[in-house]
Amino acid sequence: MLGGKDGGDCGGQKPMVELQWFHVAIASTLIVVNGILSIVLGLHLEKPLFISAVRCIVQLTIMGMVLQNIFDAKNPILVLLMALLLIVLGAYEAVFNVSKRRHIYMFPSVLVSMGCSCLIIGTFGTRLAMGVNPLHSPKEFIPALGMLLGNTMTAISLGLDQCLSQLSENKEKIELYLSMGASRWEACRPVAVEAMRRAMMPTINQMSIIGLISIPGMMTGQLIAGASVMNAVKSQQIIMFLISGAAAFGTLSSVLVGLLDSSLVSTTLL
Repeated sequence: MLGGKDGGDCGGQKPMVELQWFHVAIASTLIVVNGILSIVLGLHLEKPLFISAVRCIVQLTIMGMVLQNIFDAKNPILVLLMALLLIVLGAYEAVFNVSKRRHIYMFPSVLVSMGCSCLIIGTFGTRLAMGVNPLHSPKEFIPALGMLLGNTMTAISLGLDQCLSQLSENKEKIELYLSMGASRWEACRPVAVEAMRRAMMPTINQMSIIGLISIPGMMTGQLIAGASVMNAVKSQQIIMFLISGAAAFGTLSSVLVGLLDSSLVSTTLL
């Protein structure tokens, strides 16, 4: 992906600084400052802030060690197992930690929807749009899949939350449509439309301001690593389009599964 005339040394740029743990410790002093501000202002955020910071260090360190072994092995089976693990964790996070409402078959439906959309679009994107060869190259496929999963997880959570809220609030209206002979899809179509709109708005807003207000993370990482500016720009454009596709397909399939579930249409919500 970084090869060719666009991906060289970028004009003899100095190699990236090898970061040590004391660099992380220096940055972590800002967490202490935030905690002090929380105590002084009575925000009561010091405990979740500290827990989140510890989780950030532990989780990223573990992932770093695992990814290093996978990158060194370059084994397609390990890449697939890592991808499946990320999908399961993403689905669990979306259903049990992010979503405010749940229905009976939510976890398996989100798991399948998220897995299929991200794997298919991730494979399409890394192989055709990014030109990665071989496909199972872990340094390109796993980070791309991780970005797709993170954004798709958010979209699915927003879409399903909107869907379940609308089903609960409009129970009588939906039951009236069904009693008058409307199909389940005809009665629930407005709910699906609003759920999709809410789910896609963060991605649309992100694409509309990208490059004007902020330099996105993937582009920043490539620039720091020494990639050419235009190659980093093209990579970011590709990943944003892949994210929009994965978020749309993942949310649509999750919402449709929910709406086609008879128990959910009857507002059997947990």
